[in-house]
Amino acid sequence: MTIKVAEVKRRLGALLNDDNLVNEYIRQYGPTMDIKNIKAIKESRSAAVDRGGTDAGGKDPVFTIAVTCPVCGYTDVTCYELRAKSQQILQNKFLVPCYEGSAGYRTIDYNRLAVIVCPRCLLASPDKKDFIRKAPSGQGMVKSQLTSNLILLLQEKIGERKAILKSVANYEDYFKRPRLDDAAIASYRLAMARAGAEAWYEQPYSMYKMGAYCLKIAKIVKDAGGDNREVISEALGFYEEAFRLSNCPSEEIEMQVIYTIVALYLKMGQPKKANSYLGVFTNLKNTRKAEMKDNPQLTMRAIDKWQERAKRLWEDRDMEDLFKDE
Repeated sequence: MTIKVAEVKRRLGALLNDDNLVNEYIRQYGPTMDIKNIKAIKESRSAAVDRGGTDAGGKDPVFTIAVTCPVCGYTDVTCYELRAKSQQILQNKFLVPCYEGSAGYRTIDYNRLAVIVCPRCLLASPDKKDFIRKAPSGQGMVKSQLTSNLILLLQEKIGERKAILKSVANYEDYFKRPRLDDAAIASYRLAMARAGAEAWYEQPYSMYKMGAYCLKIAKIVKDAGGDNREVISEALGFYEEAFRLSNCPSEEIEMQVIYTIVALYLKMGQPKKANSYLGVFTNLKNTRKAEMKDNPQLTMRAIDKWQERAKRLWEDRDMEDLFKDE
């Protein structure tokens, strides 16, 4: 006998004791009671807590502020902020941050909460400067750094962003803490939609951002025990396009892009292509030497730094556990 949706939700609420989990259960499995699915949804929440959810031990390193969406004007968008010095932050070989709690704070994978998502129009960005926010002085508001043309384009593409979430009904609940795997991944897909609009206007760093968001997704997928090869390949495509278009005006970021391409090709088992990008560093150094004759203020600091990191990866390329943490 089929139970009405309201009754299923009531029973699930009693078993799960969390409206977000109830909504996630209905979204994944539909309005039917199944003990195996209930166990699976509980385990997914436990995994989220283990990665820094609100029920883990230690002081909470996250606090919230409210920002305003420049696209639709919604005034109560939740931004999750990380307390200063609450985490030791390292990077994996793809330069994705890895967090470990310090000073009495619990460990949290802030990658999962970093993207701010407007629950009305689904504008998404890990950079709060893309939103309207209170001035540090407390007096007045700071405008969004998004251009007026970009805001208009993002208004036109609200439907495309909503299509990314398909059957999700309550956007606000979906992106609350703790963000389950699907919600964390979706937040970066929405951020990619915003960066794609920036790319349409040929804005700097847009391709780099999309590659970086893909690598955040890859880490979430890997941590959940999934296969992240497809999204790794997707990230590589964006990074190569960023390099081809000279999409990163900052030399430091441009060198990071080349290094990351080397790392990604090694991860994908294509050492010849990785080696070809290693050669880019040598070409850049030869060009810089000639430029320094006319402009002695130029340096090779950024080129040397990222070439050395890429070389170390190349020298260790046959190690079976080279990318075990990625």
